[in-house]
Amino acid sequence: MTPCILFAGPIGLGLGCFSAEGDNIVPCLSPAVSNITTILLCATYIFISGSSSSHSKDALWTTSLGAFLKWLIQVVVHGKNGYGFMSSSWKNILKDKDLCKLFSLMLPATISSGMAQIASFTDLYFASFIPGAAAALSYAHLLAMAPLGILLSTIMLPLIPTFSRLEKSSSWPSLKENLQQAILLCVALVLPITLSVCVLAKEIISILFQRFAFDSAASTLVSSLLICYSIGSPFYVIRELLVVVYYALEDGKLPFLISVAAILLNGILDWLFISQFNLGAQGLVLSTSFVTALSTLMLFYLLLKKLPGLVDFPALLGPLLLLLACSTISGFTTSVCHKMLQHLLSSIAILRFCRLSLLLPVLVAAFLGTFMFFFPLFIFQFPSMKLVKNLVDALLNRFKVSMH
Repeated sequence: MTPCILFAGPIGLGLGCFSAEGDNIVPCLSPAVSNITTILLCATYIFISGSSSSHSKDALWTTSLGAFLKWLIQVVVHGKNGYGFMSSSWKNILKDKDLCKLFSLMLPATISSGMAQIASFTDLYFASFIPGAAAALSYAHLLAMAPLGILLSTIMLPLIPTFSRLEKSSSWPSLKENLQQAILLCVALVLPITLSVCVLAKEIISILFQRFAFDSAASTLVSSLLICYSIGSPFYVIRELLVVVYYALEDGKLPFLISVAAILLNGILDWLFISQFNLGAQGLVLSTSFVTALSTLMLFYLLLKKLPGLVDFPALLGPLLLLLACSTISGFTTSVCHKMLQHLLSSIAILRFCRLSLLLPVLVAAFLGTFMFFFPLFIFQFPSMKLVKNLVDALLNRFKVSMH
């Protein structure tokens, strides 16, 4: 996977250029294209070469090839849009005030992004005291982050130029309205996923991983960790949204300082939960979720001090209560539907030992639970639906322009 390092910089710069040009389609779809390419190449390799362990390491080259194709797509699209490579001397670059301001923002932002990896290493260090905890944390973390990564790519990237443009024009009413709608939208999209995962965690883990050495005890451990991670998911998404606002305001220092403080607090809580309270691997994840929530609240508090009156709390009260009611209905629907379908399918002899009897109740229950979450939002005209419509219309218009 080492060749991926060579393409990381050009890919990141390419995504930044697309966002600056107002083209959000490629940045939003880029992770999906890369991952699908990697999966298809791995599947093709295994199909051709078989499951021989002596050559299994060769399949890792597909990740590097996926990164290369990701960069190649960017180059082709840039060329079709008429953006070529521009030559410039280092002397002119170093004198560019906007570029210097960019690097002054990027430096703390880059370090702050790296802090997330340091925090995961902290959890893994303390997990080494618990048998099997490191592997369980990896399984649960990947499952918890997968939908969040998709949401962040879909929501955050189109909002970055919006916040930056509003900040440059000092259009505070529009910035206030967009921020409130973005917060509500993030919560509304994360909550049904969180509820489905919390209610169906054991079944999801069993279907995905429970086979061979991964027994029911491992499923129980990973599912409990997945629930603990899911508790902090809404705070994680809101924190990333607030960090975007800080960057739009050209402030990278506060997110950096809060990230450093969060890592220190996470290490302290890991030690307390493991050595003093004996909470096991669940304690490590709970400390991470707690620190994520605390850092989100701190970012929100400091943003309000930076921009007084940015959030209208009375206006947010009604939508938040509506989200709470929808969450209750959705969780109840998911739980009841899954139990009923599981009982019904288990009574059919031909399906009793079939994977379909496990998969179908999970899919149907998650779908109905999600439907019962969003249905009241449409009925009562949830405020963020306007932002969704605007983002979808903007993406469709840019897609039509790029096609012509």
